[in-house]
Amino acid sequence: MYYNINALVLNTKTAAEADKHAVLYTAELGKISAIFPGAKKIKAKFAAASEPITQSRLMVYMARPNARPKVTAAKISNGFLTLRLNWKNFAAAQACSELLDALTPYDSQNEQKYELLLRAWTLLETAQNPWRIFSSFALRFLKLSGYNFVEFIKTGNLKMNNHEFNAICTMATKCGQDIDCLIDIDISLENKVLEHIDRYLEFHVSRRLSYRMFANL
Repeated sequence: MYYNINALVLNTKTAAEADKHAVLYTAELGKISAIFPGAKKIKAKFAAASEPITQSRLMVYMARPNARPKVTAAKISNGFLTLRLNWKNFAAAQACSELLDALTPYDSQNEQKYELLLRAWTLLETAQNPWRIFSSFALRFLKLSGYNFVEFIKTGNLKMNNHEFNAICTMATKCGQDIDCLIDIDISLENKVLEHIDRYLEFHVSRRLSYRMFANL
């Protein structure tokens, strides 16, 4: 059966000699693993559409309900070319993808998560403070996924001062553009918020997340 889906490419790896396996987050099916046939070949038609941090409209074929989808057609909606020119912002975008991948089961559809990740990638194209955008994404994503970070803080499991707690509440509620421009959150406070989020994630993610190398944690 063929399906038309809107997909965000989270990560890819080589399969066989020329194919790519990609982990996608889709608006229609949730997180899936799909095959891009021949995407590793020179001038392959799926080469660009299978790159991480890409939004595409895909047609996929599934031989049976539980089969791995195979991409048969692709049209890139947004390749985030500006984002790719800034390695710090691109690293933050990859961190958003990594977090969603780590805490999201396969075949669990949630269009709000799709829109949240797409919004984060879009904001990161022009963000001056990319790790603020990641922190804001992480707080919203955790809430959507059923993890009540603020309530966890109130239990006393994470020690922080009122200034840090207020910054977390601000990042969890204000829109992305406002968070990027906030003048009352300096780099030291921004890093403390990120450290608290990272410590919380250690309780729920069994593997070490690679974004920590780029976030100075």
